[in-house]
Amino acid sequence: MKRVLLTVAIALLIPGLLGAATATMGLYDAAGKLYYEPSNGVPFQLYMYLIQSDYYVTSIEYQLIRENSYFTVQSVEYPSNVGVVLGDPLTGHSVTYWPPMSGIPNGYDMMMTLNCVTSRNCTAMKDYELIIGVYPGSGELRGTYDPEGEFFPIVGLTTYLCLDQVGTEEEGSWGAIKSLYR
Repeated sequence: MKRVLLTVAIALLIPGLLGAATATMGLYDAAGKLYYEPSNGVPFQLYMYLIQSDYYVTSIEYQLIRENSYFTVQSVEYPSNVGVVLGDPLTGHSVTYWPPMSGIPNGYDMMMTLNCVTSRNCTAMKDYELIIGVYPGSGELRGTYDPEGEFFPIVGLTTYLCLDQVGTEEEGSWGAIKSLYR
């Protein structure tokens, strides 16, 4: 029994020691959600967060992929430690930071603020996706960290504008539901 417990403990412990936590990056609204309900022509802000706790991040590269031109980034606000900025969010964006972003104390780094606007109302933009995708120059979504200057992979998250919520309350009876299984 001791041998089985030791084997299980080692099997669970080794992957945690060998691998770093997966870094994710997404656009969040002021309430910390990955969805937002904009009004046509009214400016709003989305906050790009890199969620990680293993790296002192010195740069990121990504592209914000959108379905069409209904969504526009009017301007970008960067934190005070931004260094070099190449490109823009919609065509490919490479940004450096010094001193590095540390993720301390909670693993969240606000990489930038996007000042945005939409040209349609939500009825024309149901489930409009904003995807953090790969940087066109490298074909990767990644960052670099200090002191090694090595690359680390980032998983891009999808933010939804005008989320079309599916109703779960439908008219019917238990008899109608039971008849589906006959």
